[in-house]
Amino acid sequence: MEANKDAALHYIELAEKAFLANDNERAVRYLNKSIDLFPTHKAKDLLEKMNNSTSHSKHHDKTHESTSSSSHHDHTTTNGTTSHARHRTTSTSSNDYTSEEAEAVRKIKTCKDLYEILGVSKTASEADLKKAYRKLALQFHPDKCKAPGATEAFKAIGKAFSILNDPKKRQQYDEYGHAMEPQYNHSSTGGRQYYYYSDADDDFSAEEIFNLFFGYTGAPTRTHGRRHQTHSYHFTTHSTQNTTHTFVQLLPYFFLFLISIIGTLLVSEPQFHLHRTGKYTNLRETRLSKIQYYVKSDFQPPKTDVELDKFESSVIDEYISDLRHQCYREQQYKESMIWRAKMMSDNNLYRQAHQQATPSCTKLNNFVRGYA
Repeated sequence: MEANKDAALHYIELAEKAFLANDNERAVRYLNKSIDLFPTHKAKDLLEKMNNSTSHSKHHDKTHESTSSSSHHDHTTTNGTTSHARHRTTSTSSNDYTSEEAEAVRKIKTCKDLYEILGVSKTASEADLKKAYRKLALQFHPDKCKAPGATEAFKAIGKAFSILNDPKKRQQYDEYGHAMEPQYNHSSTGGRQYYYYSDADDDFSAEEIFNLFFGYTGAPTRTHGRRHQTHSYHFTTHSTQNTTHTFVQLLPYFFLFLISIIGTLLVSEPQFHLHRTGKYTNLRETRLSKIQYYVKSDFQPPKTDVELDKFESSVIDEYISDLRHQCYREQQYKESMIWRAKMMSDNNLYRQAHQQATPSCTKLNNFVRGYA
């Protein structure tokens, strides 16, 4: 039950972040999950506020549309034009953004200094960086800001935060200057080294940083109302592009998979398995390193010591390869937990991430030292 309570509180946090991002639909869904896991007064109160806010928003939109239609009719039947009427006429045109949004995007795109992009000083703390990124990421997200160049501005904001929020990259940027150069390289001119940074070295894309920061695992944030149809088209196009890109990336793996199947059909079955499976049920172990492995019931061990040494060497190689694979997966999982904890400023999660064990890595290191 206690585990359910922790999960429920986590969903409440996600709901609050979704609400700040104007994604009421996602917020309501998280709150319902929280209540299903462990009912709390906070979740119920928030859900009631969300529902009231949604119904009020729908009523306001309906009233606004009626008023706008009436005002527009008055505007077309009178000669006097006010600045308010001109603004309303502009809002009904094809441009789905304001001049202020366009100017803000232009300023971001013309900035060369990463601190200037986020609007912070060079002495800004980690909290200052996250506060600035939270505000700008929500303001310039392509699904919310439709001004030309919003996508480039959003990427620039994500890149700036990604570099400045990483102590090592920030130190390099402060020492060597602009980090927006074409490529990463070391060059020497007059005895002095210069260090350049590129997009290829980003651990995460701007969209992935956004999702990690706000705790999202699904679709990007979208506002509701009149722009819903436009946003749906944008998201569908983006998803189609991602699907095509993913398919192209997976093609080499698909061919490797086919080759492995063909190879399996052409090559005889292996003599052993490290794990008990199918026909491999008889347990054996190597003589020196005591590595356990499984063979078939009709297994015939090598007759000479030389042949047995060769066979057990293949068992050891397979064992090391398996440990390396497991170790890599454990390290990747641990690093992703640490990054997510930093993005969410979650000290408990950060502590848990650093305490996350990597047993396969420990076993591999111990074995290699002993085997060497």
